[in-house]
Amino acid sequence: MQLQERDIQALAHLARYFLLNSRQLREDCFPDDSTGRICRRRLTKMMHAGYVRKRNMQVVSPSDGSTSPVFHLTKQGREFLAGHFDDDAFLVKPVEPSQPQHLYHYVAVSETHRLLDQAVKHFENEIQISHWVHEDEVINPDEPDSKKRKLLRTEFTGERKIVCIPDAAFILDYAGQKAVVYLEQDRDTFFHDRVAARKSPGYRTLLERNGHKAHFPESSLDFFYVLVIAPSRRRADQLRKSFAKKNEDHNVRKTYRFGALKELTAENLFFEPVYSCCHHDDRVPLVKRMAGGNES
Repeated sequence: MQLQERDIQALAHLARYFLLNSRQLREDCFPDDSTGRICRRRLTKMMHAGYVRKRNMQVVSPSDGSTSPVFHLTKQGREFLAGHFDDDAFLVKPVEPSQPQHLYHYVAVSETHRLLDQAVKHFENEIQISHWVHEDEVINPDEPDSKKRKLLRTEFTGERKIVCIPDAAFILDYAGQKAVVYLEQDRDTFFHDRVAARKSPGYRTLLERNGHKAHFPESSLDFFYVLVIAPSRRRADQLRKSFAKKNEDHNVRKTYRFGALKELTAENLFFEPVYSCCHHDDRVPLVKRMAGGNES
């Protein structure tokens, strides 16, 4: 198969976002394909040529209206990218989801990742995402010893087993500061009190032990943020109350930011007060804009 430039762009997108459905790929790589037919045809050709794999989701996606299939790279696909871009970093990109029963969740994470990238572009690189890692991706891909490569998942030893498993994490690079942000992508699957009870111990321990510095040594701050993205404002507010109650006696409560995906845009995601937090009632921005910042 002779790969076209837009095919290569689609493969590179799958390397960056891991799992994408055809709508997401069409919007980013085939923007002139109003019906989606060209995108689907090219994906089918790449699938038959062994560059991508298609998986079928078992639930209906509200944003796509059907059980839209999702696509991810194969080993052949990542080997092609490594050769084409002369970059061996592609060779450690994951090609299999660790939890294939949660494909809808992976796609939701990729949707947030795409929105973050769109916001970076909107502000013309005034702010950067300099390091992105999702739960199936190794943090230290440059480590030559595969046994020493690490995932975000962190287990803490002690009287009881505590595990911290973010959906993704990234470095926000702004005004000379590098802040670690952990992403929790909520889909309103479990009762909000249950989510807070499951997630809070891991982040409490991670903060106490400066675990974010083990994940991202380049961080310039002694704390991190936990960005909780919910599908609606009502759900975000429910989660905020549950996490505030669960962490009322711990400084980790100051790290949480709760946003509603339906409210977020590339224009407001970083600098507008669209997030709620646990330690006071005012809405706050994800990033406090410094004096002299570019106005977009």
